[in-house]
Order: sequence, then structure tokens, then C-alpha cells
Amino acid sequence: MAYQVFARKYRPQSFTEIVGQEPVIRTLTNALRLGRIAQAYLFVGPRGTGKTSTARILAKALEASNGPTADFDPKEDICVEIAEGRCLDVLEIDGASNNGVEQVRELRDNVRYTPAKGRYKIYIIDEVHMLSTAAFNALLKTLEEPPAHVKFIFATTEAHKLPTTIISRCQRFDLHRIPEPMIRAHLAHICELEKVVAEPGALDAIARYAEGGLRDAESALDHAISFYGDRVSEVDVLSLFGLTGFTPVAALGRALAQGDVGTVLKSARELAAAGKDLGKLSQDLLGFFRNLVIYQVSPNALEGEISTPEKDVLAEVSGQITRGAALGILEELSHLESRLRYALAKDVVFEVALIQMSQLKEKISLESILESLGGATASLPTPAVSSPAPAPSRPATPAPSPTPAPVVTPTASPAPVAVAKPAAASPTPAPVAKPATAPAATSTAMAQAAWTAAVEKFAQERPMEAETIRAVTFRECKADELQVNLPRALEKKLFFLRSPRNAELLEQTLASQLGRNLRLVYFIDEGTKAPEATPAPTTASAAAPGKPVPPPPNMSQEAFLNDPVIQNALKIFEAKIVTPARN
Repeated sequence: MAYQVFARKYRPQSFTEIVGQEPVIRTLTNALRLGRIAQAYLFVGPRGTGKTSTARILAKALEASNGPTADFDPKEDICVEIAEGRCLDVLEIDGASNNGVEQVRELRDNVRYTPAKGRYKIYIIDEVHMLSTAAFNALLKTLEEPPAHVKFIFATTEAHKLPTTIISRCQRFDLHRIPEPMIRAHLAHICELEKVVAEPGALDAIARYAEGGLRDAESALDHAISFYGDRVSEVDVLSLFGLTGFTPVAALGRALAQGDVGTVLKSARELAAAGKDLGKLSQDLLGFFRNLVIYQVSPNALEGEISTPEKDVLAEVSGQITRGAALGILEELSHLESRLRYALAKDVVFEVALIQMSQLKEKISLESILESLGGATASLPTPAVSSPAPAPSRPATPAPSPTPAPVVTPTASPAPVAVAKPAAASPTPAPVAKPATAPAATSTAMAQAAWTAAVEKFAQERPMEAETIRAVTFRECKADELQVNLPRALEKKLFFLRSPRNAELLEQTLASQLGRNLRLVYFIDEGTKAPEATPAPTTASAAAPGKPVPPPPNMSQEAFLNDPVIQNALKIFEAKIVTPARN
């Protein structure tokens, strides 16, 4: 007998042999048992998940001598003919090469003829999305009301390319990627039948390499056996396909979590020198941090997906990195693969990305600082979103210079607690010029589109707070206000969104989109208007450039320095009190 590759030799011949598609199989077997047989079926899913095999098995169930039934004999003559593609009543058509309207018209003319041997005349069209628009239109009427002896079975990897008029006339079944444990078990069964000794690590590597496609896994195992004979080790598989095992990936992930840039670069260069594919390595790292984040949220959610040693590594690394930093690394890795695909110097892009991800642990979010300050949100003045009213004009004669107040100067952290904004050259701020004519009204659609653009710009500039800004939804646009809704669960984020830097980013993006300035107004849970932000108090000494920031009004200098917020800030930023020298 001629040699057959594993993908054909071990193709499933009955419903019980299909791997990893239990919901689809259960629905089809129940429909056959109850006699609820549709005129058209559509199987959708990634490559190698069993679409064509399921279509052929369904055709066997319909044509079997004791059918329609799910319990047919695969060795029956008509079932063997269908499996070998030589049954006159089951026509398997390639949609890529028979995609013209003429072929569909010929099919439409032939459906009126009764089957030669079987119970039904079945048309299996693979890659049906390749049909032309005219071909789909020619098929519509026949697909909706075919003769009683005709059944259609379609298979495609790209359902979004099908017209909705075709999808609505079919019973759709979505076949999903097959889990790695099921792929490993199937490969182990093939090795047992082929009398091949394969290490568990080798089967794990092939299962990860297949990315949920059973046909890819069978082809990879066939390739490895052809190259290495009847003994396949994990080292052989990793070397053959340029893959990286779990241990090196875990070591690299641990170094990223610890922020150890030296170890990260050393590990990455060693893997690249060993011939590992950087695209596959980024995918492996993406899977590692995906599992890490899920483990941090719910450790039991990964039961059955990962082995015990992998779970032990995740338990160790989860205590070395915060969930926010892990999510930041996960987001960076999700973009890294596409950047590597078109990069000329892949190793440089990969190393730079790793350095950037290593530094994410050192970044401190505003929320974590406020939490460390012990609930200082309520005691701190809220920065204003809108421009404050111009200050009243002061006398031309200069006021006596007050005694300089102490200022907080950091010794280790690069960011000071407070920075005085330099005032304009004129002691009296110039009033905002009003337009000669009223600005044109902004439509709801324009305002909503502008808010969407502002959200995306904010998410790009502040990736660690992308989820926060995307949870803020557009409400309406009134006069010079753009109103948005903030979920109550994120009410504590209001201080962060109203900070001068973030408010300026949002309002500038809105102004560039709409051609006019709008003031952001926040509502909580689509009903309660958030309290208006109050501008920070300013004094003459605070407005002068180069002068230290004074204590708030109605607070003595001693009380200001002994305030718990200031003391906590000194502790967090490792700062100290410095009294500036007098001129």
C-alpha cells in the first residue's frame, strides 16, 4: 500500500473520532437522531480544525444504508466511496477553482436530477468564500429552496467574506482551535500506533507549534519522525522547527518580571544565536504573560491547560510583578510580533522592545502613589479642567518680597512632589480673546467621532491606562461642553483623568478634531454629574518664576511641613526638605 501522510492516514472517519469539537458533534448527532436535517450547513473555523472532515462524515451519516444516523459503519461501501472521493452522489467542489457564475449555473441545472445510488445528492463546497458575487447571487434561490433530495455543505476559514444572504440560509457551526492537551493526547495515540517513542516534551512542543490546528500537529510529527526515526526527543523537535522550550521562555519571562535588563539581553542573545525564531519566541512570551495575568486574577482558571511545573513557575513569578506591569508587558508583546514581521533588523527591534518592557516594573502609576499616600485624594486640591478666570489686576508697585518657604527637593527620584508653573511676563494674565462670531454647532456624530479619536490617542500615549479611558463613553455635546460617562467602579480614576497633563491631552485632541475648544464634563453612571474640579490656589510668590511653592493658604509653614501627605511624599520619593538660600 502506498505511503500516506499522517494528516490523511489518521483523518477521522466517524463522529467519535473528531477531536476537540464536542458542541458541534453533539448538535449534529442530535439533529440526525431527531430527523431535523437542514438543507444547507456551514462549517467555519481556522485551518486544520476538522471542517472538511466533519462535512464528509455528515455526508456519510446521510447516505448510510441505515441512515440518516450518526451510528453508521465507516467500512460500508458507500461510506468508503465518500471517504475516497469517488461517490457519484457526493460532489466535493473546490470553491477556489470553481468560483465563476457559469459553474454555479451548471450546478443549479444539475440539482434537479435524482441521486444515482444514495438517498441524497450532496454538494460539499470547500473554501466557499472564494466564490464570486455573481456566483453567490446565482446560488441564492437554489440554496433557500432546493429539491428534497439535495443537501449543501459549505466549509470556509473566512466567514466574514460570505454575503449575509448566504449565511442566513445555512445552519452555521463554528469549529474552534483544539486545546493543546487534546492535541498532545492525539499525537501520543499516533506514536503508539506507529511504534514511535516520543518524549512528552517533544509532543508538548509540537502541540504549541500547531497553534490549535490538528493537521499542522500531525504534519509536524510526521516531519520529525521522517528526520529522526522512531525516537523523537524534545531537543530534536525544538531544533527542527526553531522553537523554544518552556524553561528558556520562563527564564526570560522571570527576568522581565524582575526588571533585570542584563539577564534579559543575555538570554535573548543566546536564544537568537541558537537559531530560535524571534517571532515564535515573542509568541511564546505572549502566552507566558497571558497565563501569568490569568493566574494573578484566578489561579484555578488554568486548570487542565498547563502542567504542574508550569503552574509552579507562574506562582513564583506572580509575586515578583504587579498585575498592571504584567498587563503592560502583555500589551507590548501583542504589538511586537507584527513589528518583527516587517522589520529589517529583527534582533535590534526585539532587544529594544525587551529593554522597554523591563522598565515597566519601575513605572509607578498615579493611583498607586495616591494609595501609598493614605487616601490623599480627598485632601489634595483637584486640578481644574477648564481655564480658570483671570486673576484681578494687582498694583504696579511691587509687594514686599515674602520670606521664602521651604521646598521639597528629591534626592533619588527624578520627579519632584510639586513644581511651580512659571507665570507669564505680564503680572496680569491677558484675558482670553473671544471669537467675533459664535462657533458653529457641533453635531452629535462629529462629537462622538472626536471623542473616539481622543480615546485612542490617550490609549496610545498612556498604554497602562488604556482600559480606564476606553471605559469612559460619550454622552452628549451641549454648547461648549462635551459630556462623557464614567462607570462608578472607576470613580476614583476621576482625579487621574482631570490631572492637567491628561486633561490637556484629551482637550487638545478634541480641539484638533472639531476645530473648537470644548470643556470635558464627567457624569457618573450616566446620571450623576461629577463635582466640578476646583483650581489649585495660587499666590504671588507661587506665580513668580524660580520661587519655591508656598504652603496652602490658612496653613502655617510648620503645619504644612508636618502634614501627613507631605511626610508620605518624602518617604515615597526619598526626598528631603531644602531651604533655598536668600539672595
